[in-house]
Amino acid sequence: MSKPEGRLSIAALSEVGRKESNSGLRTILLRYLNHNSRERLLDIGGGSGLLTETLADVFSQILVLEPNLGKLEYGAKHRPDVGFIRGSAQQVPVVEGKIGTVVSVAAFHHFPDQHGALEEMKRVLKPGGLLMLAEIDVSKTSGRILRFFENKIVHGGSHFLESPQLVEMVKGHGFSDIAIDRTSRGYVVVAKNNPT
Repeated sequence: MSKPEGRLSIAALSEVGRKESNSGLRTILLRYLNHNSRERLLDIGGGSGLLTETLADVFSQILVLEPNLGKLEYGAKHRPDVGFIRGSAQQVPVVEGKIGTVVSVAAFHHFPDQHGALEEMKRVLKPGGLLMLAEIDVSKTSGRILRFFENKIVHGGSHFLESPQLVEMVKGHGFSDIAIDRTSRGYVVVAKNNPT
C-alpha cells in the first residue's frame, strides 16, 4: 500500500519547528570552531540531518550517525550532500582521530551508556577537535514536561542531565576548555578534545 499524497512521514514531522533553534545552534558552533575542528563533522543521533544540512558551507564533509532507519532513508533522500551512517553512539563506525567536530543535539539523554558514548566521541575526534552537546534543560518547566513525557508516557528510559552534571561528565572523559551556552530549548556544552 502506498503512502497517501500529502501525508508527512514521522521523520518529516520531527523537523517541523526545529529550523529556528538550529540557527541558534549554528551561531554557537561557529563561535567555537578552530582550524583543528573545521574539516569533518559527525552528528551523533542526528536524525535526518536537519541541523547538519545548515552547516554544509562550513565543513568539507558532513556525516550523520543515526540508529533509526526511517530517519536515515528520509535524510539520504532529501539531503544528498550529507553522508548517513547507521549505528549507535556507543559503537561509532568511524576510524580513530578522523573527525574535527562531533555534535549531538537533543540526543545525549537517549544514549543508554552515556560514558561509553563520550569515550567513542573522544576516540573519533582529532586532537584539538570540538565536542558540542546540546541538551534539554530539565531545570525549566518545559524540560521537566519533556522528561515526564519521554519516561512516563513513552517509557523511553531517557536519562536527562542538568548542565553541571554534563560538564562534570565531559571533564571526567578528558575534555578541556569546557564552556556552557544557553538556547531557547536548553543548554549547550562545548569542549575541546585533549590529546592523550
